[in-house]
Amino acid sequence: MSRVYWIKGRSKDFRKSITSRVATILGLDEMAEVVVPNRSLAIKVNVSELGYGYSLAPVVVNSFFEQTRDRGASSLVTDSGSLFKGPRFSGQDWTDTAIMQGHGIGDALDNQMMMAGGFTHEEGRFCISEGEHLGGVELGSLILDVTNLIVVSHVTAHPLAGLAGAVHNLGTGLLTRSGKARVHSCLELQFDANRCEGAKVCLAYCPTGALSEAGSKVSFDPRMCNGCLGCFMTCPGGAMSIRPGTIPVFQESVAEAAVVVAKNLRGKAFYVNFLNSITPQSDDYPFSDIPFIPDLGVLASDDPVALDWVTYQMIVRSPGIPGSIAEDLKVLEKGADKLEAITGTTPAHMLEYGEKMMLGRKDCEFLISG
Repeated sequence: MSRVYWIKGRSKDFRKSITSRVATILGLDEMAEVVVPNRSLAIKVNVSELGYGYSLAPVVVNSFFEQTRDRGASSLVTDSGSLFKGPRFSGQDWTDTAIMQGHGIGDALDNQMMMAGGFTHEEGRFCISEGEHLGGVELGSLILDVTNLIVVSHVTAHPLAGLAGAVHNLGTGLLTRSGKARVHSCLELQFDANRCEGAKVCLAYCPTGALSEAGSKVSFDPRMCNGCLGCFMTCPGGAMSIRPGTIPVFQESVAEAAVVVAKNLRGKAFYVNFLNSITPQSDDYPFSDIPFIPDLGVLASDDPVALDWVTYQMIVRSPGIPGSIAEDLKVLEKGADKLEAITGTTPAHMLEYGEKMMLGRKDCEFLISG
């Protein structure tokens, strides 16, 4: 049975600083097989879209990098680019965005922060998968070259996965652009012209030409859509929606891709979920509402399914924050499923499918650490 460790959110003195929390995580027994002297170690983080205001603090990323280097590991920091056009679409823009987000790539990280799929976001290899949907998926070349992996996730709600946590980060965050498109290929977007406000901000985010100007509004050609969700995330009128029947398939595809990553990793992986500033939008959005539950601290495990299951349960059992979307949706009380109210779905199906694919198990031992 795997263990899920909880480092509580409150800090009363310097011994509970964010850097000391990272030290606590790196001191866990399971980390001895991940942070290994003279072995390569990829630290997977979330480089947020410009405009998103609650991303993981650079001090967290720097602390993981510096403290794993101090333990002798050959560490680097990585993430993938976006599937939709935006400030993370190309290698140059991704690097500029990381710097604008506060990541000191040169000085603090010794120039060891790089895209998982290389500068083109397409450097990788097709790896066969098991399961009902993908058949295989393109993994970024970086993850195929390193030995061990730490997946550091800023937990948020997610419009399709229900929860952006370890499984979603593992299953989508280390793929090439083609790999991401394969996972998204099951999605069917629907356009309601009556809700189109004519803002046309969506046009800049569409990489395929599926959207075009139509007088004062836009038109949508589903035959050209790659399901990147750029229009879905940016449309102020909510004119784009996703056919509900395709969402469970997306969740299963994410789990299948996560299994491919885990099986093709040369060494071991460990997963860390930061449950602070949990917003209704994921880091892929170019904006963010305020958090809807209080800071719950950090969870860590070598099992991504168990970790996300405990994360989900803690979010449900937490009170909502007055004045947030939790109040708007009347889910302030403990026990109310805030993720389902916000997104219309939950991560339960994705995690159950992950269990079926032997990615991990929900059953776990819960320990309070630090």
